[in-house]
Amino acid sequence: MDKSCLLCRGNDESHSHLFFSFPFSKKLWEKLKHMANMDNMSNLWASAISGLVSKPPKNTIWNVIQRIVFCATVYFIWQERNMRKFAQKERTVEVLYNVVVDTVRFKLLGLKLKYTPDVIKAAKVWKFGLNKDSSSSHNFDYG
Repeated sequence: MDKSCLLCRGNDESHSHLFFSFPFSKKLWEKLKHMANMDNMSNLWASAISGLVSKPPKNTIWNVIQRIVFCATVYFIWQERNMRKFAQKERTVEVLYNVVVDTVRFKLLGLKLKYTPDVIKAAKVWKFGLNKDSSSSHNFDYG
């Protein structure tokens, strides 16, 4: 059984390698980390997981974005791996980046957000509109 990575075709496939050590996933992760205010987040799988899990469970806009970005990035890297294995189709880092950004943006558009400075900044970074009169109707504070 071939254990080589389907994305780089070099190293053995592992969580540590796939998320986010090799150039394809590392480049994607670096671009997305910046957009989610996670510049200090590690590119090592165990450290990235530990960093997210150890964060206080606050429902601030940036904590929510960070969790969505992480999950979407892992999901789409795994999807890319499976597409290459089972469908022999490949996407570029740029295409995958756009898929993740669109997914995060659509998720953010579905949230009821308070009009706060952090939410305004997030709206500019992620390019989603805000209704100035919107207020949260959930038990969450995304401000």
